[in-house]
Amino acid sequence: MRLLLIEDDARLRSAIRHGVGRVWPDARIEVHQPDARGALPPEFLAQGYDVVLLGAAWPGGEGLAWLQDLAARRGFAPVIYLATDAADDDARRARIFGAFGVIDRRSVGGEPFIELLREASITQQRQLSQWRGSPEAEQSRRFGSVRIPGYRCIRRLAGGSFSQLFLAEHERIGSLVVVKVTPSLRDPAGIDQSFERFLQEYEIARPLQHSNIVRCHELGVADDHAYLSMDYFPDGDLRRRLKMGLSPEEALALSIQIARALRVLHDSGALHRDLKPGNVLMRGMNQLALTDFGLAKQLALDAEITDPGLIFGTPHYMSPEQGHGEDVDLRTDFYSLGVILYEMLVGEKPFTDKNSMAILYKHRHAPIPRLPDALRLLQPLIDTLLAKLPADRPATAQQVEQQLYTVLLQLKGIAA
Repeated sequence: MRLLLIEDDARLRSAIRHGVGRVWPDARIEVHQPDARGALPPEFLAQGYDVVLLGAAWPGGEGLAWLQDLAARRGFAPVIYLATDAADDDARRARIFGAFGVIDRRSVGGEPFIELLREASITQQRQLSQWRGSPEAEQSRRFGSVRIPGYRCIRRLAGGSFSQLFLAEHERIGSLVVVKVTPSLRDPAGIDQSFERFLQEYEIARPLQHSNIVRCHELGVADDHAYLSMDYFPDGDLRRRLKMGLSPEEALALSIQIARALRVLHDSGALHRDLKPGNVLMRGMNQLALTDFGLAKQLALDAEITDPGLIFGTPHYMSPEQGHGEDVDLRTDFYSLGVILYEMLVGEKPFTDKNSMAILYKHRHAPIPRLPDALRLLQPLIDTLLAKLPADRPATAQQVEQQLYTVLLQLKGIAA
């Protein structure tokens, strides 16, 4: 039994868990708190669930409005409405709006509730069985020219010469994911380094379990292509957040989260080496997760995928040593974080020019830019992170996090 529970009341959620657990001990119940997480993405059909349980109301929201939206989505899972009173007008409207069933909130866990769950689950399995054999379902498994079972392709997000990104719904885990697809064929002349980096991205990210790091769910091969599925972030990346503007406190708080992600990554024995706003995904306005480990380096490996001296990454965010093809260590990521922090504070990058080589030159030789007078408290922090020599930067991500936190406390003290 797989349930999606849309409810804000912790006591009701606990009662449902208890009642469902008595009958289905291995039931999986995913909780969606609407006041904290907002509306379900419009493309989501809950096909990974047997039943959706929808609360009647929560602070700032109304279950009937959600029910109208969800029931109108063709192929959405059966919805059981948790009414305040199964005999009132709201319960009657819920049945009209398309609820599979209505149950009184005070009756969850009882036999009528359990029986309603059974009926809804049977209905969902019957509907999914019919849908999976339809031409529409077959078409939904196509990701460009590649057929990937177990996923419903919604739309293409982006792509280039190496890989394509798609938004999809993962039937097994019951959520929207991003699917990255790349050809798995090798170059006749040798190993395709782009494909090797694709595999490395999964190997590095898979064991990392942290709220500030994107989860990778599955690596597979289909139709001579490899695919990688990972968390989907409908709020976009840090580039979008930068356009909205950030206060110094918000910039420091987000930088602390990046430092925490780097700490987990570095502790696993890897460097990121391509840290930039486009690789920092947003959960709402103030929560983030680090992604894209395709250019990451496993420190434990004797041989790198890339050729010695090869420069790769994004020039605006490269450390001086990385930009000149020299050996790098974890302090290269701290420099990139310093560039991001400066951009969040000022609204522009510290070093810019018309061509990449000029930018790389400035990273090594140009003076570290000065912050506006109003931000002078943060200048020592910027100077430390953007130090030209790695030895002059913090030695660990924990030190970076502590420095950021100290400055944040000082800033709040001044503001107070």
